Amino acid sequence: MSEFSRGFLCRLLAVLLIAAPYSAQTQAAMIASEQAMTASAQAERDTVSRFVSRADVQRQLTALGATNAAERVAALSDDEVRSLAGKIDSLPAGADGGVAFLLIVALILLIFVIVDWRK
Repeated sequence: MSEFSRGFLCRLLAVLLIAAPYSAQTQAAMIASEQAMTASAQAERDTVSRFVSRADVQRQLTALGATNAAERVAALSDDEVRSLAGKIDSLPAGADGGVAFLLIVALILLIFVIVDWRK
């Protein structure tokens, strides 16, 4: 690369690095408290609705005799939805892995004992 090309490239990169923060089109605006609360309440209501619409939850609700779960979620007050959404968010992501882990460890120990006993 020639000296001219290298100098031109360095100057071009310097100008681009200096101009980059000014070219970003950021729009920060104030929103009303009611708007923020409405968005939060809607997000919590969506969380509860998604949870109730899952197939495994639908099967359990049917087994318990509960019908029209979506209509019942729509009829909940904001406080009830907030409480339910908090409980849903605190649920573990998967099944109880502690019992499965203990069973696997016990099985491995049992295999080692059987193999060692046969020797």
